[in-house]
Order: sequence, then C-alpha cells, then structure tokens
Amino acid sequence: MNSLVINKIHGGKADLGADTFIYTVAAWELALGLFVSMTLCIIIGRRVGLWRIKKYGESDNPVSSTTVSALFGLLAFLLAFTFGMSSSRFDTRRKNVVDEANALGTAILRADMYFEPHRTAFRKDFQNYLEARILYYQAKTNLDHVGAARMRADAYGQKLWKRATDLSKDVQYESATRQMIPALNESFDLATSRLSGELARVPTSIVLMLFVLAITAAFYVGYMSAAKGRLDWVPAIGFTFLISVVIYITLDLDRPRRGFIQLDTSERAMLELRDLFEKNN
Repeated sequence: MNSLVINKIHGGKADLGADTFIYTVAAWELALGLFVSMTLCIIIGRRVGLWRIKKYGESDNPVSSTTVSALFGLLAFLLAFTFGMSSSRFDTRRKNVVDEANALGTAILRADMYFEPHRTAFRKDFQNYLEARILYYQAKTNLDHVGAARMRADAYGQKLWKRATDLSKDVQYESATRQMIPALNESFDLATSRLSGELARVPTSIVLMLFVLAITAAFYVGYMSAAKGRLDWVPAIGFTFLISVVIYITLDLDRPRRGFIQLDTSERAMLELRDLFEKNN
C-alpha cells in the first residue's frame, strides 16, 4: 500500500483533477460557454466576411474553401481522438472497480480457511476495509472524506496484511496463507490502480486545442457564408450544438466523481459484497 498516493489524494483539488478551469468548472457550463462562443464567432466571422467583400470585392475563394475543409477535418479528427481517449479511460476505471470487488471477494472467502478466532478477526477487518472502499467512492468530490476513506482503508489493509504474515509462520496455516497473501496483494494493487485511473485524464492542452479549433471552425462558418448570400442559421446552430454536446460528453466521461456519467453500476459490485457480509453475520 502506497502512503504517498494517499497523501497526494488528500493534499488538495489538484490531486483528484487538474487545477485548471477545464476540470474545476462543471462540464455543462463549459459546453454552454462553448456553444455561446461558437455562435458569436459565426456572427463575427460573417461580419468580417461581408466587410472584406464590401472593401475588396472578394467572392468565394477556392483556396479558402480548401483551407476550411482541412480545418473541419482536423476538428473531426481531434474530436474522435479526444472522445476515444475519454471513453477508453472510463472503461478502464469501470473495469478497475469490478476487478477490485472480485479480488476483495476472493480474499474474503479465503478467510474461511482459518480456524477461529482468526476467521472472525479476518472477516471483521475485511468488513471495515470494504466499508472504507465504499466510502471512498461515495464521497464523490468531498476531498476530506475521500482522503479519510483512503487512510482508513490503508489502516485496515495493514492490519489484514500483518495478520496474514504473522499466521504464515504457523505451520497449520501455511496452505491458507499461500492463498490469502496473493489475494490481499491483488486487492491492494487494484486499489492503487483505481486511484491511478482517476488521476489519469485527457491532457488539458488537448482539451484547450479542441476548444480553439471548434471556435475557429465556427468563425469560418460565418466567414464563408458571407460570399453565399444569407446565412442559414438552422445548420449553423445545429453545428455548434452538436459540437458542444460531443465535447460535453467527452469531458463528462473524464470526470469519475462528478457529472452525469458515473460508475454507479460498477460500484454495485462493492455493495453486493456488503450485502454478503450482512447475510452471513
């Protein structure tokens, strides 16, 4: 168990998510701000285009059309890349939760290989450890509770490890210990992997680049419309709305403790272990 990781997560907001506005502002607020910004850029771009036509007599430029097409291609590529990255990391986080629950369930069952009073002592510590891990998720964005849950889980994890290693010196528990220690080690490793999965996010620079490209593309939508007469606002607003929705989902997938898309379904595996304790006790 890594105490440094615990200290990091308890240290401040920058540990569970970047301290930039990308991760401190709600995803829907960013998406709404992007929608408004893109709409304004369409208006500004159209006015700039009309001004250039009036001053220089410019019309539709094939070179400009090619450039805009390349810009839209780059935007589509970056959208797909960023969404794929967020989706992949969301799947990894979900898998980590289920894997941790499975590993912990295996370790709990292996406590039955010990005679009393060791069996009861193991199960009591496992129950406390499990409650701490459940609280770790349910604390959401309350970093004080998250840090406290991590430290509590670490304390009970150390007790479990010490009990298992102490009993390994007893010949009659040699076989049981050979199975218990790997299960404990896997549970603790997956807890660390789960934390690492939360800290792994889409780099802020990529998200900022996505915002810049989206706003620039909206500007050129308005700019290119100046040479084609009246702007059709239905596809223009549809474009800004769809881009904003895709970026919203991308950001929401990358926020495991807040937002609309959560890991509640996967977390049920931990709650089922709690139900198992209640039935057996």
